[in-house]
Amino acid sequence: MRKISALILVLLSVLNVRAQYPLVSISDIQYVDFQNLSNGIDTSSYFGDTVEIEGIVTFDACDYGLSSTGSRVGTWLQDPNQSSWNGIHVLIDAAAIGYSGTLSELNNAVQFIDNFQVGNKVRCTGIVGNFGLNSSTPVPGNTQVLLLPIASEITGIGSVPSPYIINVDQFMLSDGQGGQITQHTTGEVWEGCYAEIPNVQVVDVSYGTGSNTGRIFWSIQDQFGNKMGVRDVSGWIRNDTFDNFCTSIGSNTPDTWDITPYIGATVSYVRGQILEYCSSNSGCQYYISPRDFNDIGSITAAPPVVSNVTLSNSVPGTSQSQTVSATITDVDGSVAIAKLYYSIGLGNTTFTSVSMTQSGDTWSGTIPAQGPDSTYVNYWIKATDNLGYSTNYPDSLATNSFYWVKNDGINSVKDIQYNPSGSATPFLAGKWLTNMDLQGIVMATVGFYDLGLTILQDGEGAWHGIYLRGQNLSTLKRGDKIKITSAKVFENFNVTFLDSTTYLLLSTGNPLYAPYMGLDPAAIHDAVFDQTEPYEGLLIGFNNMFVVNQNPDDPSTFGEWAVDINTTDNIGMRCDDYSNDIGFDFGLDSLSLNQSLDYIYGILYYSFGNWKLLPRNKDDIAGYQTISGIENDPLNLLEVKAYPNPAKDVMHVAISLTQSQQVTISLHDLTGRKVISESVKLTTGENQLTLSSTGVPAGVYMLTISSDQFSFAEKMVVVK
Repeated sequence: MRKISALILVLLSVLNVRAQYPLVSISDIQYVDFQNLSNGIDTSSYFGDTVEIEGIVTFDACDYGLSSTGSRVGTWLQDPNQSSWNGIHVLIDAAAIGYSGTLSELNNAVQFIDNFQVGNKVRCTGIVGNFGLNSSTPVPGNTQVLLLPIASEITGIGSVPSPYIINVDQFMLSDGQGGQITQHTTGEVWEGCYAEIPNVQVVDVSYGTGSNTGRIFWSIQDQFGNKMGVRDVSGWIRNDTFDNFCTSIGSNTPDTWDITPYIGATVSYVRGQILEYCSSNSGCQYYISPRDFNDIGSITAAPPVVSNVTLSNSVPGTSQSQTVSATITDVDGSVAIAKLYYSIGLGNTTFTSVSMTQSGDTWSGTIPAQGPDSTYVNYWIKATDNLGYSTNYPDSLATNSFYWVKNDGINSVKDIQYNPSGSATPFLAGKWLTNMDLQGIVMATVGFYDLGLTILQDGEGAWHGIYLRGQNLSTLKRGDKIKITSAKVFENFNVTFLDSTTYLLLSTGNPLYAPYMGLDPAAIHDAVFDQTEPYEGLLIGFNNMFVVNQNPDDPSTFGEWAVDINTTDNIGMRCDDYSNDIGFDFGLDSLSLNQSLDYIYGILYYSFGNWKLLPRNKDDIAGYQTISGIENDPLNLLEVKAYPNPAKDVMHVAISLTQSQQVTISLHDLTGRKVISESVKLTTGENQLTLSSTGVPAGVYMLTISSDQFSFAEKMVVVK
């Protein structure tokens, strides 16, 4: 009898918890009126409210691979009783709701994995939010429900509703110039729904690097040039192991998928969940996310595939012709003909064609010498197979496909950083530059008490700063004047570097450029193009600032803090501990909330979706000082090298000491969790150590080496 009474009390308490929140239909949550959508506002009227919702599970939560940190797991619900506005993303995310327990504990409380099986009709409780550009008001982005630690309930058993058949142009519409315009008024109604887009071509295939190694990025396009991206939420179509919540080893799905047969092909359909993804660079756009391989239809036509396009001269002069070469293949036949089209003057769409000649899979065509000096030449390739199917690469408008005719070669940072098309990516990205005469002053170095990155400036203000990297930069000092004669332009996670740099040291001890003042920290936070991209790699500064957030990623910790011109909010411009002189917890243990800073300087940088300031050392922060001078160099430490970076299976560390000592070598992830730690006795001279990173997940880590007499830190990237 007591057991029955206790059970009744538990049931009553659950009913009381449920009774606190209204049952709201998915369509009521998702609905946004036409006027707001016309103005680009798609925020739910229930934003921030706690509600109960009910719907059919349409996605296997165990396949969810979108979180590289394992902080969340999600799925989608769809209301079978409604015909529109009836799909929504639901997820468990402990940090997002301020839950003190682990994700596993939240899963148990919600009974998420147990109850949210595909086809189940589930009722659950959560907070309505948006995943998008959280700096904006109202918040745009993908509507979602963050589940609270209240047990969900299976209210029925059914099946996944048939997909809605929708065309690309209801989500994204070509602007006729190579870009796409988001169609909020016709696309938002399908957000969260399971949909089918018929007869589309697989385009814009690229492969992730660094922490994105293994991932495949691609889009689908209709016959009119309307194009939308494919989001790899499901582990079935992303070649990593982040869909691992339901398994203790590896991932829930196969970790390899070969997109090669689909590149350039037309498929009968692509199905998946419709979602909206926002970035500071491209704004908010609609994507489709296939659940598994069955959501990708059969190949109905396979036109030629054009890849590995190269130029004989990255920056030719007015007397030099340009040979354009490409690998062109056809999976279901043969390549019959290829033509190279070119036009003079950026944006000119009146093209002249030349025939390309074949040597195996390589096709080449030559554009005659062009002028006058500083002319831009647009080019694109049309390849046709034996069945008459054609591919235009990159498209028939030569979008972002051009080269620069310049007799005196590259002689300024602006020549590299500035893209006349307005893109944030330099048009020289990926190109080797050999005809260079770029002179500048070294503003930061990889030294022990410096930034850990080499920065070159050839002036003050916009388009005058750039990052350098390579094995031959370690001896450079601030104030060195160098002349770069050759380098490769490398775009790494939206930051431009000059790699494999060949340079001449012209002089030493030159005065440094003063920090560029006058930028708006709020505009930097909001990624306003004119306040960010032109100043990438430049020393900038701000006076009379306040610390408004000691850890903007709380409860995670990534070594960042935020500053602003006042203390009215806690957003501000992010600052990062990248410097070798600034500790990982500087924002937490050295700064205080609302602390006034007479000044703060640093190099403008972009990473993990945010622009941020990198103080070169403590001297760049008012009230703090870097210990300098030869007598204060790290005791008994001559040199440390950690390589390769990025590392895959092993990391090699070379440490040169003036006397033997015990050192500790550790590797921490960006949450501060220690993943490797070894204590070793090192001898005088050079010591070679090898650390196995085989079991370390892909990501960014902090390598620290310390003893009683020195400490060293460097960020390392692990790829798989």
